[in-house]
Amino acid sequence: MKVQLIGFGNVGKSLLELILDEYPKLEAMKLNLKFVSISDSKGTAVDEEGLDLSNVLKYKSVGWSGCDYYLKGYSALDAIKCIDSDLVVELTPSTNNGEPGLSHIKTAFTLKKHVVTANKGPLVVAFKQLKNMAIENNVDFLYEATVAAHVPIFCLLSSCFLADEILKVEGIFNATTNYIICEMEKGNSFQNALDNAIKAGWAETNYADDVDGVDAARKVVILANTIFDSDFKLKDVKVEGIRNVEPLIVEAKRQSKKVKLLCEIIKKDSEISLQVSPKMIPLDDPLSTVNYGDMAVKFYFKNSQEIFVSAKFKSPRQTAQAVLNDIIKVALKRKCTRQPA
Repeated sequence: MKVQLIGFGNVGKSLLELILDEYPKLEAMKLNLKFVSISDSKGTAVDEEGLDLSNVLKYKSVGWSGCDYYLKGYSALDAIKCIDSDLVVELTPSTNNGEPGLSHIKTAFTLKKHVVTANKGPLVVAFKQLKNMAIENNVDFLYEATVAAHVPIFCLLSSCFLADEILKVEGIFNATTNYIICEMEKGNSFQNALDNAIKAGWAETNYADDVDGVDAARKVVILANTIFDSDFKLKDVKVEGIRNVEPLIVEAKRQSKKVKLLCEIIKKDSEISLQVSPKMIPLDDPLSTVNYGDMAVKFYFKNSQEIFVSAKFKSPRQTAQAVLNDIIKVALKRKCTRQPA
């Protein structure tokens, strides 16, 4: 399978490292993943016979100077249009308008290329359009890593509970706010907790989307649209962030409860409501045990009742693992395998 990687940040780098580390497993599945191009913000590394991933990672660490297969100024969009491939892995940063990821994905679909992405932006802006384009062009579109990194959500829903009905979803989908709240529960002010999160690498200096609940709301939109085949937008989510959460934390301590920035999707009759807000959680609720950078989801089914899944989050490698899982699914489904010698 010929693969193009678009976006070569921490997750992209971790993805290549994973593929090299787990090559024996891929070989046992008879998968031949040939990366024919890797694009970052300044250009594209190209080898239509397949890039040497170890060599690419070496250049990534020291810069592309002297690399004869790196074409400076050759954009990701041009690479998608001009280089023959089966699959585009879109890992550019999420933005409010979905670009440039949205154009990358649309272009890939029109060229009948499968897409795997960890980029939330395009799915929030144009979920229904992208799903329909994938169907019309008979290509796969997988995005497991968009909601909670390596927490298995979409793969769980697509293979289990097929004759069941989801009534409610509760989740902790933002590691930054979870870290800050845990620090505040130890007695830190919001600002001190935020500073600690930045120092520990759990928050970026541009933290507004996290603490204001916007990042979590984007994930709620993606999950709700997937579950209910809907076309919700960000404006459909009732959002409250954690800037003024301190009084709630004080009250939760008095009641022996925990506070979490809770993502909720609730179906009642024909109505579906979406919400992100700080909530007090009883200690006997498994969501109360999800601390610092960890994430979790709890589904309420009509028949299966309550299903809870959580995972500890420590590095981009875990997000990359979710991306690799999606790549493998596409390759196995489409039988793009290397023939035995």
